Amino acid sequence: MDRQAARERFLVPQWSGGYFDIDGDGYARVIADPESGYSARVVDVVDGLRRRGYRSPFLLRFPQILKHRVRRLHEAFGAAIEEFDYPGSYQGVYPVKVNQQRAVIEALVEESGRHRYGLEVGSKGELVLALMQDLSPDALVVCNGFKDRDYIELALRGGQAGTRVLLICETIHEVSEILDVARAVGVQPRIGFRARLHSGGSGKWSESGGHHAKFGLSTLEIVRCVELMEDSGCADALECVHFHVGSQISDILAIKEAVKEAARLYCHVRKRVPSLRYLDLGGGLGVDYDGSSTMSSWSQNYTLEEYCRDCVWNVASVCEQEDVPPPTLISESGRAVTAFASLVVVSPLKVIGRTADVSVDVPGDACHQVEELRASLDEMTAGNWRELVNDARALSDEVILGFKMGFVSLEDRAAGEALFADVCRRALTFIEPEGGDPEEIQDLMLTVAPMIVCNFSVFQSTPDTWAVRQVFPIMPLSSLTEEDLHPYTLGDITCDSDGRIDDFLSSEGGCKKTIQFPVLDLENNPYLIGIFLVGAYQDTLGDFHNLFGSANEVSVFIEQDDTFQLRNHSRGTTVSEAVSMFGFPREELIHRFDDRHGGDDSPESIRYRDCFLRVLSSGTYLRR
Repeated sequence: MDRQAARERFLVPQWSGGYFDIDGDGYARVIADPESGYSARVVDVVDGLRRRGYRSPFLLRFPQILKHRVRRLHEAFGAAIEEFDYPGSYQGVYPVKVNQQRAVIEALVEESGRHRYGLEVGSKGELVLALMQDLSPDALVVCNGFKDRDYIELALRGGQAGTRVLLICETIHEVSEILDVARAVGVQPRIGFRARLHSGGSGKWSESGGHHAKFGLSTLEIVRCVELMEDSGCADALECVHFHVGSQISDILAIKEAVKEAARLYCHVRKRVPSLRYLDLGGGLGVDYDGSSTMSSWSQNYTLEEYCRDCVWNVASVCEQEDVPPPTLISESGRAVTAFASLVVVSPLKVIGRTADVSVDVPGDACHQVEELRASLDEMTAGNWRELVNDARALSDEVILGFKMGFVSLEDRAAGEALFADVCRRALTFIEPEGGDPEEIQDLMLTVAPMIVCNFSVFQSTPDTWAVRQVFPIMPLSSLTEEDLHPYTLGDITCDSDGRIDDFLSSEGGCKKTIQFPVLDLENNPYLIGIFLVGAYQDTLGDFHNLFGSANEVSVFIEQDDTFQLRNHSRGTTVSEAVSMFGFPREELIHRFDDRHGGDDSPESIRYRDCFLRVLSSGTYLRR
């Protein structure tokens, strides 16, 4: 197929955001900045890492994409502010929890001076990181989450030292405690409160908003907080109203309703407290992971520009109605900033399951069910495929039942399983030109699809595929223009049945159970596989299931001539590092080994010790 057909097959224009593409030779390319067009083949980046001694899996970071996302966010808000003649301004903050990696934080902080871009934190650890960054003097550090006195004091002293710190209150008690600590420190706090709106979000995290939300103050509690600050003579410390109705909001109507409600709340409090100046819109700006531009959990039915226009227009409209000066708008758009900027690259190790080119040996004295399965295969046409598939499914079940009861031989069972798969495979050749029920087609594909086992851990590199069934774009990094595609599933190397990816993008919309790849030939065409848009949350949530650790990581910088530089190399976790995390230090394990085998000087014992030490020092993933 040609380049454009390959793009459409893998839905690249829909999910890539302009940061990934397919070239004329069928290779995946990463684009540092869609305006400049600087790009590089991903396989060339991997080859560069391999020459430096690194092995898959790889986590590739693209700091230029991070910076471009920040610029796009501010440009979109700027355009909306200009379009609606909004008298206020916008400044963003990055939620550190989305990805706390140093390479990510430092790349984003480099945009702080140009855009007054700040940070949002939700813990003492994140606050420590934020206070030590070289932020613009006008950038904000927004402090969310539950707080103790240490958290509050550190935030206040950071503000005293020159950082613009906003303490967002989650409870009435926090207001009292902030005022108490501020008096002890001798500093004027900058306080906001998080409102629990009636409006909810949409999509996977819709319950983050609404009456049953974990965080936020009710309307009555907000009134009491204002009264408390007035009674304490500290009302002028109140500067911000904040809300958050969920991550990855899929429906723009949910955003509009929440913004209108929050703007109305802001105006009523602003009339009572003139020091109020910020409206923090929270997070929720989505990413179109599945490329469908719909209200599915992993998509969004709006663009970045539409999001910004709706936020600005609705706030402006409410403020005009209430005759209140419009606030400075803040947003905490972490997913939309980071998702595009990381890519996991994995190498296939083996293919599990029979492929079409493996013949079936039918015993001469096969049971009648096996003979009927073979006949179904020979008799199938475009007119009877559905009937024969249903018959074959019943015959296959009879073979399995007969084997359990001792009436069917092992050879017959093997032939029956293989023939049933062949019947499904033959049916697919009739369905594709004709069309059919998508779920029925997917069931047939799943029956015949082998599993590609890849050298990575789902739980470490893409934990949300397991935890919340998130969909990520996945495609080979080469061979993308090949015509002959076959259905596969993907699995990792963990010793866990959940170590697989079960949901894939579908060109028909929604998700499907298999993915169409070029035929994988591990000897002659062992292409690499890319899992895209993993920059948000996956680093933070990844765990050490089966003691598989982090992948080899690198930051990739693409130059004007489409060359690239590799910086900030980080080798993946070694076996000794992984076991040490769980209380088994390397030195202790070596000491135990020597206690058990130290008196044995035989060549076998020496080789055993050498092997033991070599594995301790090696990475946790498999070597091909």
